[in-house]
Amino acid sequence: MINKLILFCLLTFAVGSHPLMAQKFGHVNSAVIIQNHPMIGQANSKLEAYQKSLTDPFDVKTKDFETKYHAYIEQSNSGTLSQLATQTKQAELQTLQDSLASEQDQIKFKVMQKRQELLQPILTEVDSVIQVIGKEGKYTMIFDTSVSGALLFAEDGNDLTDTVQARLKK
Repeated sequence: MINKLILFCLLTFAVGSHPLMAQKFGHVNSAVIIQNHPMIGQANSKLEAYQKSLTDPFDVKTKDFETKYHAYIEQSNSGTLSQLATQTKQAELQTLQDSLASEQDQIKFKVMQKRQELLQPILTEVDSVIQVIGKEGKYTMIFDTSVSGALLFAEDGNDLTDTVQARLKK
């Protein structure tokens, strides 16, 4: 009776753990894949040109502000400004500085949006290749090693980064 119970437990364990043994895991480094993607150079060039088109006019405004600020400092140090004129200039400079800070934030946001827009087709293509490789290789899961802390250990034999890169070059 005890032998039958032990045999039953062993069979239950063997049958129940079979799905665990059949699982197949892989990993990729998406940062490397994206960095080496054939279209990333063109996307980076477009992003740099877009950023320059926004920052060049901003730099002119910044230099104008600096000129006005230095003129104010000279007038203030020479004592040629009345108290009312000093307050007026300070308020004007503060308004300009606030405006520049706001515009700088808008530029950063627009550049970030443009970056996402330019990278989206690349990310979509990389994802679709990973999906195909996952299905063809019958992988249960494919992890991304470029995300810090997402994968603590991986065997080199399961690194699919080169496979994904090779498919993207076709």
